[in-house]
Amino acid sequence: MKDNYQLLIDRLDAFIRKYYKNQLVRGGIYAFTLSLAFYLLVVTFEYFGHFNTGIRTFLFYSFVLGIAFIIGRFVIIPLMHLYRLGKIISHEQAAEIIGKHFAKVQDKLLNVLQLKKQADDEPTSHHDLLFAGINQKIEELKPVPFISAINVNENRRYLRFAFIPLVVLIVLLFAAPSFVKDSTKRLIEHKTYFEKPAPFTFEVLNKSLRALQQQDFQIDIHINGNEIPAEAFVEIDGNQFRLEK
Repeated sequence: MKDNYQLLIDRLDAFIRKYYKNQLVRGGIYAFTLSLAFYLLVVTFEYFGHFNTGIRTFLFYSFVLGIAFIIGRFVIIPLMHLYRLGKIISHEQAAEIIGKHFAKVQDKLLNVLQLKKQADDEPTSHHDLLFAGINQKIEELKPVPFISAINVNENRRYLRFAFIPLVVLIVLLFAAPSFVKDSTKRLIEHKTYFEKPAPFTFEVLNKSLRALQQQDFQIDIHINGNEIPAEAFVEIDGNQFRLEK
């Protein structure tokens, strides 16, 4: 009887391991999705805000702490439980989970665990009767595949959520790489001052900038951007020359 009961406990332990393996797989998907989404959110704030060093430092450490929390909650904790570190679910709780999947199993499984506890507390004269009841119920439970109550492959349905931020990141890297790279650089170097880029750029249209001394030289400039400066100057040897529109 003890061998039968130990076999039942081993099967429950195998279920508990698969239970936490399933949590680890699902948690890994959650952690990847949330971390990537959080990263995109932070770089978006920085790209449009172009914040000062104080706010960038706050964003940087908020991101680090946020990622640490996500990984700890969805990866580290299930991994610890998988190796039986910390508080894990009891055999009774495992029986309740199995009972939700297999009809009429929960009561029998819980009853076996309760009878075994009672057998350990009862006088020796009652052991044979209790052991007989336990052994009978264990025989009835043998055909039930406990671990099949959890299907790890079902976590594939959560992968679609991970594709959303991943696709967004890939599109940004190809369509607007500065959106990601420049913002990330400023966040990593959060204590460094970065000059906010001007909302326009100058493009020199002259094919050559060679000129004869003491003779007039025309420079053709094209301005690109969302804003156009009211005035523009060319500085040569400390002297500024106003450009004409």
